[in-house]
Amino acid sequence: MESLIDLDYNSDDLCIYLYLINSIIKEKDFKPYFYVNSTDKEQILEFLKDYEKKHKLDSEISKMIENIETVKKIVFDENYQEKELSKVTVKYPNNVKTVREILMEFERLYEYDIPFVRRYLIDNSVIPTSTWDFENNKKIDNKIPDFKTVSFDIEVYCNKEPNPKKDPIIMASFSSKDFNTVVSTKKFDHEKLEYVKDEKELIKRIIEILKEYDIIYTYNGDNFDFPYLKKRAESFGLELKLGKNDEKIKITKGGMNSKSYIPGRVHIDLYPIARRLLNLTKYRLENVTEALFDVKKVDVGHENIPKMWDNLDETLVEYSHQDAYYTQRIGEQFLPLEIMFSRVVNQSLYDINRMSSSQMVEYLLLKNSYKMGVIAPNRPSGKEYQKRIRSSYEGGYVKEPLKGIHEDIVSMDFLSLYPSIIMSHNLSPETIDCTCCSDEENGENEEILGHKFCKKSIGIIPKTLMDLINRRKKVKKVLREKAEKGEFDEEYQILDYEQRSIKVLANSHYGYLAFPMARWYSRDCAEITTHLGRQYIQKTIEEAENFGFKVIYADTDGFYSKWADDKEKLSKYELLEKTREFLKNINNTLPGEMELEFEGYFKRGIFVTKKKYALIDENEKITVKGLEVVRRDWSNVSKNTQKNVLNALLKEGSVENAKKVIQDTIKELKDGKVNNEDLLIHTQLTKRIEDYKTTAPHVEVAKKILKSGNRVNTGDVISYIITSGNKSISERAEILENAKNYDTNYYIENQILPPVIRLMEALGITKDELKDSKKQYTLHHFLK
Repeated sequence: MESLIDLDYNSDDLCIYLYLINSIIKEKDFKPYFYVNSTDKEQILEFLKDYEKKHKLDSEISKMIENIETVKKIVFDENYQEKELSKVTVKYPNNVKTVREILMEFERLYEYDIPFVRRYLIDNSVIPTSTWDFENNKKIDNKIPDFKTVSFDIEVYCNKEPNPKKDPIIMASFSSKDFNTVVSTKKFDHEKLEYVKDEKELIKRIIEILKEYDIIYTYNGDNFDFPYLKKRAESFGLELKLGKNDEKIKITKGGMNSKSYIPGRVHIDLYPIARRLLNLTKYRLENVTEALFDVKKVDVGHENIPKMWDNLDETLVEYSHQDAYYTQRIGEQFLPLEIMFSRVVNQSLYDINRMSSSQMVEYLLLKNSYKMGVIAPNRPSGKEYQKRIRSSYEGGYVKEPLKGIHEDIVSMDFLSLYPSIIMSHNLSPETIDCTCCSDEENGENEEILGHKFCKKSIGIIPKTLMDLINRRKKVKKVLREKAEKGEFDEEYQILDYEQRSIKVLANSHYGYLAFPMARWYSRDCAEITTHLGRQYIQKTIEEAENFGFKVIYADTDGFYSKWADDKEKLSKYELLEKTREFLKNINNTLPGEMELEFEGYFKRGIFVTKKKYALIDENEKITVKGLEVVRRDWSNVSKNTQKNVLNALLKEGSVENAKKVIQDTIKELKDGKVNNEDLLIHTQLTKRIEDYKTTAPHVEVAKKILKSGNRVNTGDVISYIITSGNKSISERAEILENAKNYDTNYYIENQILPPVIRLMEALGITKDELKDSKKQYTLHHFLK
């Protein structure tokens, strides 16, 4: 009884290796297959033989076939009807591509592009990362296994961009529960240091250490650490045999990114996870560490590493040590959620780590499709994909807010609105305008935007959602029972991660329907979902206002409101009692799984425009949406000014103090007292530099970075300061190190005033009045 940590096809043994924590199971019976829209076995074989003759091939394609059998399946792409097909089983995974490309000229094929080991997990019941009884094929418990985890990071001696052909690895740092060390090719006075005589010995030591662990955390290891290590190892005639069975690391390139896979171990690159889960200005390890742990780790700057190395500066060792230490901490924080995604979706932890939410939904649907005996739809062709991305429709309902400051605010949200709509109305690609319901039955069906949905059978999308929602309900029931008993133990934590992962997956189904590359794509279902969402939220707002609330603002699946009658001043307790009464009434009228719930109480809030507002709760916690304080592209001086203005308005209830914050910041800028780092503006390169038709500050800075010999990629965030001078703004943009001054007027007019003016104008205060320090304001002037 062990946990399946990884699986991979071994081309030497010609079978799937199921890597358990302490052993390997060899699966030799499972073979790769796909389906052909034909039942004529002889004709299929004849076509392959004719192809061989026509193209004078040396190998006999027909001998790659293990078996061809006729099967009955429901074909999703053909009116969702059961029909007979040929299941073509080939001998080895690499035969699939050869045979399918030939047979595509013969007939339509299905499920020909599912990777072999992922196909194995779809077709079999084993659940990765859970304790599994392989003899009896059943799960033993829900505990997270005691995986041995380690983080890994390297430092390179280079003056500019690291070049693996010539720039050596000088340090490697590791961190685990019982092992924290920095291996170096030079002696430093540091307690964590382990010395080796040269780079070759360093690489050997890296291999030795990593082979002791089940899970290896890196931060951008897919694109840097492992590819670089592999090339440096090759220069010494060494092979990176890091696998559990002494296999080599497999590094594959796809688009802009690489993937570094170690058979039998799980390499988890935390960089893409951080980008997926956190909303930050930059995603360097230092930024993520500060965001998660409120700690500023040592940061030396890569350009300073050669000098520190030459001068035996032990700060370099501490920097390297902290790289590994905080990577380990981040990994341990993210791992449980990734494990739960792996279990729910039923794919390997390595693959889950690199999947988007839409990809996870797709593999969940593939699993359910297989269970239902349904052939999954094919991915779109290039032409079909282009057609899909050009299609658009109206999104969720957003109500223009009642601008200004409001007090005693209640927030109400629909619990998973879009999933509820999909389930309640049976929205799925195969249920829309189905052929199975009779004319009489269809006559009773509700027509939505010209479409009707099946009444006889539940679609795969709503069925998958129902399974997820029911599973989450059961888990949350156990969580409530344990919480009532005060049992916040390991099982409680695991169950909480499970319900969180299910919530993410359930809420991703609508996005999947609208995802152009999705197998189960349906623009009509996605459009109907948002159409019904608008209807439900608008009807609910109408009911809320009839009940006595005044809705301040609404967006997609929820709204903020206060009690409408100013003469009937309610206490907080009375307001919440009214809210509970309204929720009970409205929920009795909503269909299926749909439910409106109480989200929170806020003592004060300021609403500026659509998608832009801020609120403060009873615990003095401020929630900000859409304002510059939470956007990456504005400078710190801009964000800090707006943050302090919000504190003055929401915490202190003082319009006068908010005004003073603005005036003081302007004075500091004019007096040259603002730190240059707080003036940095951050803008992402969304395309290649040469593809920009007009110039912009971040583009000009990117060009300067390239000219200096450093690398710039699409997707990088460029940080710059606008300096003073007579040239255009773009030409005056400089990186921090090259900025000798700053343009005071630019920062006042473009970084300070625009965001705070939007806030103050929501209170009826103009730009000119802001500059008039004589006029006094109190909060009661602006309460709506």
